[in-house]
Amino acid sequence: MNKQKRLFIILVVVLIVCLAGYMGLLHYNKYKSDDSESESTSVEALSIESSTVRSFSFDINGEQYTFSRVQAAGDESIEDYTEEAEESISSGTDSTEGSESSETESSETEDVQWVCDNDPELKLNTSKITTMLGCITSITASEKFDADTDVSDFGFDTPQNTITMTTDDNTYTIVVGAKNAMLSQYYIKVNDDVYLSSTTIPSQFAVTLDNLIQSDDSEDTETTAE
Repeated sequence: MNKQKRLFIILVVVLIVCLAGYMGLLHYNKYKSDDSESESTSVEALSIESSTVRSFSFDINGEQYTFSRVQAAGDESIEDYTEEAEESISSGTDSTEGSESSETESSETEDVQWVCDNDPELKLNTSKITTMLGCITSITASEKFDADTDVSDFGFDTPQNTITMTTDDNTYTIVVGAKNAMLSQYYIKVNDDVYLSSTTIPSQFAVTLDNLIQSDDSEDTETTAE
């Protein structure tokens, strides 16, 4: 009798252990499934072709700088744009309007150059401008907030930077707010939509004007690459 009782107790214990293991396995699988779902779920905050961007502006040390795309059909085109931009600045008009009317249609394979509307004579580092452009034309986020979300603590009242980008068809405003220290992501606003994103915009746009100027070393590197 005692032997049967011991056997029964052992079987009950084994059954309990098996059930516990089974429940644990179910919980683990559910956790991994939820985790994989959250990792694969990303929100597209903005996605446009960088080739459609005509100009973009942002703050450098509290002053707004605008950078415009021009066709590099030769030195004359840059000189013409420089003259137009200087006239536009002195008259208070938008320099991109003049360039739009003067530019003719060209293939996408043609080289382009960027000029600083604030100082058109500056020779800019095209590679750096292209990298910055890539950050703002393709933005993914981990979360999109509802329109009625309280964003008072998201840092939009004192943003890290405000970027305005003009394409062939639209104008986009990107506001970089505060950083969520726990998630290491930033609150950003694209036009009227608010997101939480791990974007590199804050670091890429934390520059001085000198960082964007073509140096002799970078010019030699580009020439060698060609």
